[in-house]
Amino acid sequence: MEDYFERLRGWAKANLLPAAVLLGLILAAGLWFASPVFHGLFIGFYANWSFWVLVVFGVALVVVLIKRGYRRPATFVAGAWVLLLFFFLIFGGALEQVRFYESLEAETLDEIPETDGVRFLPLEVAARAAQNRANEPRVALGDFEPLETETDEPLGYIAPRVPNGGFNVFTYQQQGVAVVDGEGGVETLREPFEYGEGMSITDNVNWKLVQERFWVTLTNPYYSIQGEDEALMLVPYLKYRLSFPVTIPYWAGTFVVHPDGEIEDLSREEIINDERFTGERLYPEDLARRAAESLTYQNGIWNAWVTRQDVPEIPNLDNTDNEMPYLLPTASGPVWFTALEPYGPSNATYTMLYADAHTGEHSIYKRPLDNALLGPNRSFGFVTNAYPDFQWIRAGNGGSETGNVLSLEPRPVVRTDPESGEIVLYWMLSVTTRDSSDINLTAFVDSRDGAVIGLRSYEEVLAFARGEDVPGAIPLEGSGGAEDEGSTEAEATAEEPSSSGGGDTPGGETSPTDLSDEELIRLLREAAERLESESQPPSEEPTTP
Repeated sequence: MEDYFERLRGWAKANLLPAAVLLGLILAAGLWFASPVFHGLFIGFYANWSFWVLVVFGVALVVVLIKRGYRRPATFVAGAWVLLLFFFLIFGGALEQVRFYESLEAETLDEIPETDGVRFLPLEVAARAAQNRANEPRVALGDFEPLETETDEPLGYIAPRVPNGGFNVFTYQQQGVAVVDGEGGVETLREPFEYGEGMSITDNVNWKLVQERFWVTLTNPYYSIQGEDEALMLVPYLKYRLSFPVTIPYWAGTFVVHPDGEIEDLSREEIINDERFTGERLYPEDLARRAAESLTYQNGIWNAWVTRQDVPEIPNLDNTDNEMPYLLPTASGPVWFTALEPYGPSNATYTMLYADAHTGEHSIYKRPLDNALLGPNRSFGFVTNAYPDFQWIRAGNGGSETGNVLSLEPRPVVRTDPESGEIVLYWMLSVTTRDSSDINLTAFVDSRDGAVIGLRSYEEVLAFARGEDVPGAIPLEGSGGAEDEGSTEAEATAEEPSSSGGGDTPGGETSPTDLSDEELIRLLREAAERLESESQPPSEEPTTP
């Protein structure tokens, strides 16, 4: 036995270097393979590396002072450094917002840029249209993203067809994408992705891309349609640069993932100039949202937290999961649009941020403080009051709801008024039923005074959004006044949406289960009175000659 260990010791001594190299290669390969597991932890350190540099520097300074016998100075330095780090932890996030806003270098606009098209379908209706045509049990639809379609056509949506179920995510591929056009038609592109969304573990696209570039933050994937039937997945990624004393994210490049597994790693400049993506959305939505949030700190942290002078905030929109920024088509290409309200309970809009969705350049339009426009959330009330006969969804007794009709997604439409020549911002809302199966009415709310224009025809909606003169685009009487009791007397000039969502059933009947007890009793009493009056013989009164 002693001879055996002696020979083993001799072999290890003679082969120490090759063994160390082999072990290092095995560990490196293992770490590379498992790197996505640790990515979230390490990227959190990397994204805030300036803070950790301060920590390491402070610890090193204290250790040096102690080793040299300067215990009292070391104690003083340690205390000061703890206070500095504590300050950094409190104000670090706000400092990042301040530095991010300064990095925008946003251009100031003199007027609202006109939109060059429209997104006719709200997210909920587009998702319902695609779900109604999904008939493969092993496939589910992932997150819907806006999609630019042909010129002069409304924006559509696209969603990945991901594996459905706990077993399928390990054995099945992403089965292409589902494309919803601007009018609600659904097309399925079935070419599977070797690395896709919803797949586990090593086939997941995020796992593969982290192995390609570890020190980046991946944003949400979206898709570009090339030619007739080729879908490319685009995944923008962020890096971080020092903007003393913090680090801020910036768009560094984009991964282009082909269905066959080919991955292109294009820098920001390369993909902007790539002819395949001319005029398409490239700038990450995450950064467009962050840019809007940073406007809160445009006048510093003290103003953002204490005095709050000229502090805007992004509104939380009612009735929808699709929050701003919204992708809008304009004459110069797609933009990310965010309307901002004043801090507090106000529902006005006085600041609008535009981010070029292709290049990432920012611009800001500000209204005078005494001449703000109606905000997107305010538009819901004007539409409700313009059509008082609709069975709008309302909160009932005991937390229940009554009604079956709601309006969705106030999208901005900016057009030149054909009569006055003034550029006007409208909030475009889609009126539908609870199941969001179809659009029964499209309402345009004038942001200046709340006047409502209701259009049913798809062609009329597109024409109005393009700035054309539409004969049926007449503001409803009384819809532009204040939202009070008097405004509820506005005429309902269109049929109420039907509960089936098709828009063809007159009357907009509501199920008795949607009514409160008081409403049901009232309807039964009215029906009984009508029956009683119809059963009585008509009185014979002399006619007047």
